[in-house]
Amino acid sequence: MQSSSKYYVPVCLYPHTKYRTRAGLDDLFEKYSLSENPCLIVVADRLLALDRLVTGRYWQPANVVKTARRDAEQVFRLIRRTAAAHGTGEACRICYWDDVADDQGYIGFAAQLQAAINADPGMSEQIDRFVSNRTDRFGDKANPERAAEAEREYLLSEVTMSVFSTEMLGYAVEVWERQPAADIPDPLKFLYEQHVALVTGTTEKPAVRRLDFLYETSSDTQ
Repeated sequence: MQSSSKYYVPVCLYPHTKYRTRAGLDDLFEKYSLSENPCLIVVADRLLALDRLVTGRYWQPANVVKTARRDAEQVFRLIRRTAAAHGTGEACRICYWDDVADDQGYIGFAAQLQAAINADPGMSEQIDRFVSNRTDRFGDKANPERAAEAEREYLLSEVTMSVFSTEMLGYAVEVWERQPAADIPDPLKFLYEQHVALVTGTTEKPAVRRLDFLYETSSDTQ
């Protein structure tokens, strides 16, 4: 059992994520005692939509957000049922991405943090490298500019939601399903290890975010 903390859990909607199963969600609620500890569980339907724009798997970009939300609804409902079964109360907030991202507090914070990231040569260069690496491997070759734009928005959105949820909302322990494989870009790791001043300069307080993994094995073993 984990000690008392507040947890931020981004639920990315990869095809084989354990968060699509009751067993995986039971593991999450039990390991972090989410019936007792406050949590913010964010179903990342917005990131799913951006990923689909990167890869070009969907030929109607205008509908990609709507279809991502539809695909996310099943996972969202499963999380709600699991939370109820574990006896969580109002301290466990379960929501979609835009339920947080459309808040005025988030919007202002995102503008400030992303401006700081884009203005910092080292961090901006690293983001560009992450974008190139992924779009070169998986990007839509028919529309490379849209793929690159969507990948950049994906990375900046992921970083912003993490920093906002952990540093500003106080859900200081971020829980990832698994440690990413060595070849997977990790802009958050780079930010906190190499450019944490961008975080503290935006939040105007010491950084508190900690990262934990539901499972010890890395994502390349799935």
